Amino acid sequence: MPLFTRRRRPARLLAAVFAIACVPVVMTGTASAAPGPEVASGPRWSVTRVAGGFRVTLDLGKPLPITASAPTLSADGRLLGPATESADGTSLSLVTTDPTVAGARSITTDAFETAADAAPASPAPSQRQAKPKDKPGTLGSDPSATGPYRVSEAVYTFGDQAIPLLNIGGIRGELTGKIYLPDGGGKRPVVIFLHGRHASCYGPGPSNPARWPCRTSPDSTAERFTIPSYLGYDAPARALASNGYAVVSISANAVNANDNQLAADYGAQARGQLVLDTLSMLKKANAGDPVVHHDAFTGRDVTLGEALDGPITPRDLVGRFDLGNVGIMGHSRGGEGVVAAATLNDALPVSKQFGIRAVLPLAPVDYDRISLPNTVTATILPYCDGDVENLMGQHIIDDSRHNFRDSVLRSAVLVMGANHNYFNTIWTPGGWPASTGDDWSSANSDDPTCNPAAAGTTRLTAPQQVEVGTAYMAGFFRLVLGGERRFQPLLDGSRAIAPSVAGFADITVAANQPSESRADLATFEAPDPAVRASGGVTAEVCASMGGRGGVTVPQDLPFCATTLDQAALPHWSPALWAFNIPSSPMLRMRWTSPGGQVRVTVPPSKRNIARYERLSVKMAADESVANATDLTVSVVDGKGRTWSAPVSTLNPAAVTRLPGTTHPWLRKVILQQVTIPVSSLSGLKVTDIREVRFTAATGSGGVYLSDLSAENRGVGGRMPARQATVDLVRANVDEGSGAGTATVAAVLSEKVGHPVTAYVSVFGSATGKAGVTMRKVTFAPGQVCVPVPVPTLGDALPSATPSTSFKTSVTNTSGAVMGDRGFSTLTVREDDGVTGGAPAPEVGVPGDVCAEYKASLHPGKLKVGGTVAPGKTVTLSAKGYRAGESVEFRLGTASLGRAVAARDGKVSFTATIPAATPGGEATLTATGAGSAYTTTAKVKVRANVR
Repeated sequence: MPLFTRRRRPARLLAAVFAIACVPVVMTGTASAAPGPEVASGPRWSVTRVAGGFRVTLDLGKPLPITASAPTLSADGRLLGPATESADGTSLSLVTTDPTVAGARSITTDAFETAADAAPASPAPSQRQAKPKDKPGTLGSDPSATGPYRVSEAVYTFGDQAIPLLNIGGIRGELTGKIYLPDGGGKRPVVIFLHGRHASCYGPGPSNPARWPCRTSPDSTAERFTIPSYLGYDAPARALASNGYAVVSISANAVNANDNQLAADYGAQARGQLVLDTLSMLKKANAGDPVVHHDAFTGRDVTLGEALDGPITPRDLVGRFDLGNVGIMGHSRGGEGVVAAATLNDALPVSKQFGIRAVLPLAPVDYDRISLPNTVTATILPYCDGDVENLMGQHIIDDSRHNFRDSVLRSAVLVMGANHNYFNTIWTPGGWPASTGDDWSSANSDDPTCNPAAAGTTRLTAPQQVEVGTAYMAGFFRLVLGGERRFQPLLDGSRAIAPSVAGFADITVAANQPSESRADLATFEAPDPAVRASGGVTAEVCASMGGRGGVTVPQDLPFCATTLDQAALPHWSPALWAFNIPSSPMLRMRWTSPGGQVRVTVPPSKRNIARYERLSVKMAADESVANATDLTVSVVDGKGRTWSAPVSTLNPAAVTRLPGTTHPWLRKVILQQVTIPVSSLSGLKVTDIREVRFTAATGSGGVYLSDLSAENRGVGGRMPARQATVDLVRANVDEGSGAGTATVAAVLSEKVGHPVTAYVSVFGSATGKAGVTMRKVTFAPGQVCVPVPVPTLGDALPSATPSTSFKTSVTNTSGAVMGDRGFSTLTVREDDGVTGGAPAPEVGVPGDVCAEYKASLHPGKLKVGGTVAPGKTVTLSAKGYRAGESVEFRLGTASLGRAVAARDGKVSFTATIPAATPGGEATLTATGAGSAYTTTAKVKVRANVR
């Protein structure tokens, strides 16, 4: 669920959290002028002084429900930023450098807000607005039809703590799933399913304070049980397996139980690595190698044979998986997880990569704005999603389509009437004894569009939604992995629908064809002299959203929308950990009288469109349109001959607001695809097309335009390549006595021959009005490090914390992918004294961050004077450290002590070798607390020296 939003929680959960759930949680209090750590407080909230800023904490009284959502905190109605859940989920906190919180009178959270708290829908239509009907063609065959293969099914579990999880506090998680295996011999394309964030445990017994596993010990008799969300995709799994695809649906309950508390990215990369770990397990099974994982919970090693429960044996898996032909589907937070899996895979050497050729995010979050290269992608967006209500998965397509030199089909599939949960039968009422429900709750709106009880509702029933999910998941993977081209019209913008759902489903697709299959005439992403407005029309390139819930720092381009709720703006709604990053630039065309035009001059090299099937442009009625508008699209050749048609005759949905009446999350603005067959351009010389014109056809109106191209329908494919990664280096600085600037290093994993861009965000920075600052960084060809300045706030007062860490992120990369250190920290050390504790080690005076990073990659030489033996003293010396930083000396893992580096970066320390040190080879290290620079020495410990 998006952050910084006006959020409604599913009704089934409200009673479990707060009696005042229909309004924001608001606790008022008084500010304090005292110099102590606590500077403001009220019932259930406090603001305390910490190193580099202030910590804001709000006690919720009861645990938050486990959904895809993520909460924020505000002070006196002013948004502070994303909050972190406590270990037990009963409180929220964040750190900010915004000094005004010291005078706060109230602290609020949006965690329990309802749709009634959101911005009103604007402008309100005069009557219920229905999506125009433009009946698509029906395919001749159905991808969800049961195929000729008999399917064997078996669950496997290696234990609840069988594998380490990536970037989530060092915890371990389960390696559990269900295999759907087509009978017969030979390798089969592999499809992995990954569920999203949902409750991990249920039952009347006491919960585990550690959150995972469900019970505190293997021999506990507590009535606590796991919720098997991975079993909720039986229908698409069986449809695929019966047609010859090996499917594995995997469990991610350990991630779900800990992501908001322990993962900087809320678990995206932990989920992604879980997919890769599953593929690694299958690789061993496929080769007939032993598969053994140690379950730390039970303290036993578990073999594949012991893990399997069902008719499948390890022998049945040998030679059955084509791991060069892999597709992955992720639902909800699992949707961002499979995007992360693909990018983590791309960062590996080609020889170690899996052949991930297809990625399907299903009702996904996109908190991290992870751009995805080199992979055919289809994002399914349910219009009545009450959990990820802003359909933020649209960003996955928008961000990736022009960010890489690849050639793959990317599709956004909009499913009218679908909610978030019903794609998973375990999350659906009647599917499991606990934690089920309709995430779109009619209790918060009488809008009939998504209210399943209303007459004329667009809502799908739960079985219908499963049918839709089955048809499109099966069709996508059969197209990309199996080359079954008869299913391509479902996903390439051809306006076709599967027979199994044609009688009840309303589905539209906006597709970006592979780059080798299209010629971009105008992307409308930046001002272009070839795009001209005339005759009373205004046309400007816009990006992002402003107004309530919009970005909070200045942007280079004007906002595309300012009056609608962020949930109605999937292209522009801010992302959780990339909040102020520009999003989805496009052209906004507006007019107040008919006849004005936007003219696009076709580049000379692209005037011959004879080899293409169609012209395509994406379009949506803008926020000022109450119901519908219209314009005429014209194509002009070199002799001035013109072909024209109203857009309303080509695709009426492109000039009509999507359905909704009173609900602020509806009447969404989502680009629709308008296509013109080249064969229909009768009378024109299609080898010499000079202009495409858009002419206002109504008295007033407005549309958004994107991606004008000549194209052939295609799929494209993955080309094996290792992608460079963009990461952030941890930074450590002293607080200082006032406003200052720290520097964070953004780094590339390797030199590349093209520019790479990315956006760095720092959460808690005072320069962002909502506590989030942002900066675009560009790596020139061959450059591997860019210093990023970050504003800081210091004072001359002590605090209760030795240091404070501010989260940093690097997102929306172009020309490279986010690395596994794409999230990092800027740690500010308290340098005015710590009340009630010891200060943190000195971090010294920072030098050039890129030079420090380079030095940290190559350990220096630690000089050792004396005999290394138990009980003996040795003199250790090195150079290259920050002036004034504390350097810790270790023998193996044992700390020998610390010394502070001199002004010239040299350090010396006399250490006593611990008496219990065993003889033999060992390593001495000396690591700087600020720079992370390390020097080492290989030594031989002599035993019994007297």
